[in-house]
Amino acid sequence: MMHKLNIAKTISIIGHPLMIGTMYVIFISFHDLEKEIAMIISASILSIVTFPIIIHNWIKTRNGSYSNFDVSNQKQRRSFYPFSILLFSICLILFYILKFPDVVIFTTLSFLMMLISMSLVNLKVKASLHLAISMFISVKLFGVAIYLGVIFLIFSVLIAWSRKYLGRHSLQELTIGSLNGLLFGILSGYF
Repeated sequence: MMHKLNIAKTISIIGHPLMIGTMYVIFISFHDLEKEIAMIISASILSIVTFPIIIHNWIKTRNGSYSNFDVSNQKQRRSFYPFSILLFSICLILFYILKFPDVVIFTTLSFLMMLISMSLVNLKVKASLHLAISMFISVKLFGVAIYLGVIFLIFSVLIAWSRKYLGRHSLQELTIGSLNGLLFGILSGYF
């Protein structure tokens, strides 16, 4: 039992939205774009999104506003979503001003729309942001190479298992998060 718990915790940490989202942005930027643009995008995501959310969640967890770093409480997420939406809006505006390739702007826009959708869903159901982001990334990786998409899709299933096993989400919440990520991942390819 303890062995499964440790595996679930490890998968949940590795599959944390900040971890996989940041790693995906860095990977795809250097895979698809010129080195200079990839460096700016990577630095922007780290400085405008990743580090501010880490600091924000750490402070909120430390002062008791959030019960945990993942913001697993539905009511507590009501303050998390506006903050993350603001940060991604800043990135989108920056990428637009810098005239980055359309794929960067539209993927960022799609991701922002997914966050807005998740915040609205959160008014009724605490859908899994872990799964929304991992499924969004899975869809995007299928566009890079089928084997990468398959590998990440399998990893997404493991993330779902870990979140359910740890009691962070119900099957309904995992399903809604997954569908949200799939929908906006697919839509990002149509812009």
